[in-house]
Order: sequence, then structure tokens, then C-alpha cells
Amino acid sequence: MVRRRTDSGFDLSRRDFLVTTGTALAGMAAFGLTGQAAEKKRHPQRGGTLQYGPSSDVGGLDAHMHNQNQYYQATVAMYNGLTDIDQRGNIVPSLAESWESNKELTAWTFRLRKGVLFHNGRELDAEAVKLNIMRIKDPAIGNEFLRGTLDTIDSVEVLDKYTLRLNTNTPNISLPTSVMRYPTVLLAPDAFETASDHPIGTGPFKFVSWTRWNETKLVRFENYWETDAEGNSLPYLDEVIVKVKREDSARLTGLRTGQVHLINTMAQADVERFKKSFGDKYNSWNWTQGGNFIAFNFERGKFQDKRLRTAAAHAIDRNAIHQAVYYGNGAMSDQPYPPGNAWHLEGVRSLEYDPDRAKAILKEARATGTEVKVVVNTNLVVHRESAQVIQDLWSTVGFKVTVEPLDQVPYRNARNEGTFDALINGHTYRFDPDDFYFRNLHSKSDYSGSLSRWKNEHYDRLVEEAKRIIDPARRKELYTEAWNIVWVELPFYYLHEIPQTSAAVKELQGYQPGSSGALSYQGGGLRTAYLTKS
Repeated sequence: MVRRRTDSGFDLSRRDFLVTTGTALAGMAAFGLTGQAAEKKRHPQRGGTLQYGPSSDVGGLDAHMHNQNQYYQATVAMYNGLTDIDQRGNIVPSLAESWESNKELTAWTFRLRKGVLFHNGRELDAEAVKLNIMRIKDPAIGNEFLRGTLDTIDSVEVLDKYTLRLNTNTPNISLPTSVMRYPTVLLAPDAFETASDHPIGTGPFKFVSWTRWNETKLVRFENYWETDAEGNSLPYLDEVIVKVKREDSARLTGLRTGQVHLINTMAQADVERFKKSFGDKYNSWNWTQGGNFIAFNFERGKFQDKRLRTAAAHAIDRNAIHQAVYYGNGAMSDQPYPPGNAWHLEGVRSLEYDPDRAKAILKEARATGTEVKVVVNTNLVVHRESAQVIQDLWSTVGFKVTVEPLDQVPYRNARNEGTFDALINGHTYRFDPDDFYFRNLHSKSDYSGSLSRWKNEHYDRLVEEAKRIIDPARRKELYTEAWNIVWVELPFYYLHEIPQTSAAVKELQGYQPGSSGALSYQGGGLRTAYLTKS
């Protein structure tokens, strides 16, 4: 049995946590988790209205239909999940105080925190959790990324008011990461029908208003359940006003002129110059959001031909992308976890840049001049610029390349409908490797069905076996074998990690992003941020 202890007997680092597979092996963190009877008081000095300038906006407010990205969208602070992360990326209790599995890893029992309220005053209970999970799994409602997160959950049993059991269709060691508040957020069931206009969660901030690409207003939830170490209720801030600034220059100007207190990212070209010129005037943080890759369409189009995928792969110069898009920041990568990470795979056999070989393959296949369309989310600068570099590289070896930049919702529609030959996509940091290898590439994953649409029985068996195993060394062996299949069949071509730099005025205190950039996490981020008078 894998059990989550409810004492504080362990204190795992992020690396140690990853090595122990990210289940419930660590103890409950001691930071400010309060029960129903705890006396909550407001901190007498900490508060203020935060002006936040992110690079992008949500596609919609219903968090089951539209993913609320925890790295730049402040709307994530309206929600909790059954589990959470701390600053270092350890999985910790949240709405669930504890959990345990059977020895087969097919039934997970979660015990809820009592007295947690939704923003409309309804108490969280096991039935509410069940209704949320079933709504997310409904293909007519749930975003494909969220459905892919909960793919293995077969049924939800309500055992009593505060206890539920999640039954899976396969052993799943990573399930506690799947029910984390990113992306599995919980909405008030009695407000499902109005979630697109006025979402209601349990998080530290509650919704006031939203005008896409303009402004979002959130206010402090006075009955939020989490406290700081001294027993003061969180969050400290009175209000968060989001002013989206899509252009890098506008975002940085907004920070320097006092229009905003915090920005989530800056242009790669500006990072070193900003630190050199303004490092003493602003706080800044470097973090890695995840990575990006090319997905080749296996169901339709020109890249169904493996020879053309191989030619396209040999034509990609990662160093050109590293310099032109990232200005030397971050690292070129052939896999989702970088060197030094516990889940970095040794022995990966990726294809090398070889434009002459790419030209020869196209000539042998009588495919020189083949027209291909690359779809990209225009709101993500590094994706858009990567597509431009790839267009040049592929054109040089003999492809005729069209890049189609789309806004967030049209991009998602094109991805779901498969109206592309290749697309540039990314992934956020995955706290358990199953969240990448299964969710992105297993043939039965809803999310994989909106990417390459690749089906490989050998790969599927390997990642399924890795779900069943606690031993991290054996899991890494299985993922290495699986990932090398990817490099032979080429449903994906992995490009680069995504480094980010966020910055804030010195008056913003108590804030730092999570180790992977999260805006809100247990005992930190927006929950503990406050403004001092300059």
C-alpha cells in the first residue's frame, strides 16, 4: 500500500521527491494548513492591490473547458485541487488532507479537508469532487489536456461526506500528480452552468470580472482555508488586477513605468540587458517552464511518410533555434527532463542535424518540393519564432513550408481537428514522467489524440508498465526504451527547454514563483505576496 502520512516526518527535496516517483511517500508539509476549527485572523500590515502584466490570457473562463496555465494566468489563483505543489515542486496535500492506494495501485482513497468553502458558500465534499471529475472526463465539456490527465480514472466512489475513492483502469503510480490543482481544478457544482461567465472555485482569490486581452479582476476570498505559519489567513493581497501585455516591449515598459508590479516573462533578447541595467531596481527570477517540440501528423498529410519525417528531423538545427529564438538562454534538449534532473534519460539516440542527408532523403523519395503546413500558437513568442526558423531550415533542404499562426482557440481547434502537417507545441513541467510520456504519446490518451495521433503498441506497453512500478530506476529504463522508439518513429521532434525570467518591483514582498514558475502554490506565490509602500 502506498500511503500519504499526515505527520511531518519527511522533508524531501524536489530531486528526492522525483526519485521516489511523486506519489504520497512524503509527509504533509507543515505550512499553514488549517482545519475547520482553526481561528483565522487577517495580517494587520500585509495587503494591497497587485497590478500584474502577463504575456497571455485564458481562452475562456470555464476551467474545465479552457486550461488555466499556472505559469502566467492569474485565474489559477481562484482554484485548488486535491493535491498541490510546494515551492520546490513536491506534491503536497491541499483539498485532500491525505490519501492512500491499494497495493495494486488501482484504487486511491482521498480524505478531504473539512470546512473548505467554495466562493459561493457551498462546502466542499466528496460528491462535489466526483461531479468535477466526471464533468472533466465528459468529451463534450472537458479540455483534451485535462481529459488526458484523468484518462486512467474509471470511476469515482463517494465513501462518506469527506472520503472518496478513485478507481483506475490500470495501475497508476502517478495519480496524485494527476489530481493536482494544475490542471485538475475544482469548481462549485451548483455553478457549473455559469462557469463560462462567473467561475467559482475554492482558491485564495475569487472572480470579479474579465475582458479578454484587456483586464481581469480578482479579489481576496475572505474565507480561504489556508493560513501562514503564524496563523494569519491567506492571501495577504486585497486584489489582483491583470493587465495583459502581449508585446514584450509593452510588458517591460509597463514594469519600468509603474503600470504593473509583476510580469511573468520578458523577451529572451532582453534578459541579460535587463539584469545588467536594472538588477538593483527590480527583483527577477529565472525558471524553466518546460519545453517545446514538433508534432508530426500521423493521420493525414505529407508526414505520414516516415522518410519525410526523417528528412525534416535531419534538417533541424537546434543551435540555430538556440541562438535566434533563445539568444543562448536555456539549453537545447532532446527530451523533456534536462541533465541533473532525476528523470533525465541517459542513452537517448536522437537524430543529428544533417541537411545533406535531409536533401538526399527527399530526392530518393521523389519528394523535393513537397508542400507542408506548420501550425503554431501565435500568442507564444518562442513557438512562433521557432516555427519561423524551422520554415527557413526546411525550405533550404527542399520543402515548401507555410507557417500558419493562430490565436489560442483556433489553434486548439486546428490541433483537435488535425488540420496540420506539423505543429509547434509545448509542455509545462511535468511532476511525474508519466504525465509526459503517457499523456502526450500513448495511443489511448485523449491529449495524444490531438497531437501526433501516433499509435505504437510497443511504446504503449512500456509506458503502461512504468505506471505499475514504484522503483524509479526501473521506470527510467522503461522510459528510455520508449523514448528511443519515439526517435525512430518520429511522432515528435524535441527542440529546446523553455527558460523564462519574471520580474517585479521591490515593493512586492513575499512573492517568488515556484521552482517551475507556478504563480500560486502551497505557502507561496500570489498567496503570500503583499505590497509595501515605497
